[in-house]
Amino acid sequence: MSQGAPGGLAISPENALGFIPIWCHYSTDPDKWPENPDPAKAEAAQKWLELQRKAYPDPNDFAREFEISWWVGKGTRVFPQFTEQTHVAPLQYRRGRVLYRGWDFGFHAPVDLIAQIDSKDRLLVLREVIGSQTTTSDFAQRVIKECAQAWPQNSAGYEDFCDPAGQQIKSVESEKSERRDVEILNGLSIFPKYEWGWSRKDGRSLIHQLLQVRTDGSPGLLVDPAGCPILVQAFLGRYVYPETKDGKVHEDPDDKTHPYADVMAALRYLVTGLHQKLNLRRPVQSRVPATPPTPYTGYGLPVRSTRER
Repeated sequence: MSQGAPGGLAISPENALGFIPIWCHYSTDPDKWPENPDPAKAEAAQKWLELQRKAYPDPNDFAREFEISWWVGKGTRVFPQFTEQTHVAPLQYRRGRVLYRGWDFGFHAPVDLIAQIDSKDRLLVLREVIGSQTTTSDFAQRVIKECAQAWPQNSAGYEDFCDPAGQQIKSVESEKSERRDVEILNGLSIFPKYEWGWSRKDGRSLIHQLLQVRTDGSPGLLVDPAGCPILVQAFLGRYVYPETKDGKVHEDPDDKTHPYADVMAALRYLVTGLHQKLNLRRPVQSRVPATPPTPYTGYGLPVRSTRER
């Protein structure tokens, strides 16, 4: 096929499966290239493109089917207010300010997000560290090494956060596994904090608050595109509410889309732990009594008495 527009046809090197991927954009056809040097063809192409957009009223569907966007998943974006123009910008490490880390455990795609809070109380997400099929110990040591290399003079230190208790209903074995993850971090002098009584929906509500543009014209959350490419992709369309069989939308996001769901989980834990410093309002429905009626472990499971053991 001939190439009509620059970049309309792309051939990539052989991938890990032994295939040579080929991307063919609609602009490869000169008659469908809105920037064609021929004014008549450009006008006809623009009309054709507008007609296609009408057939795909959902911009995510159009971006996926026509613009070859790998950043867009099938479903409804969880954070549609996030835009590259508003929330993505190159960020600089600020000396003398604490580095905050949000941890999401898991063998398949463990994640650590590293951020700071600036003088305007904005959360600046500087870097993401994402593992693949690795143990908590190996991943944590990798995070420690990368932090030491990136910020060797970080005199203000680190504060770490992990899954707040109650984020999800866990089995006893799952709870034990995550407790072991925290113990592994403790053995490496990392002591993550967490708080009882938060739900996933609560965490997402805090992120929604951060994404709002404030009276000074800036949002409460900025992400560095070079340091956090997967987080940016997750925001722009890879983290979604999946569609149901009857065409509706699930109430909960698809948390099986690794590593996009994992970076979002790490962000929830980070924002949950920092919500007071970021001046965020905790949802009223999630507030729990100052003294819970039942003693709980660090991950939301009731502590059993010695008689029950």
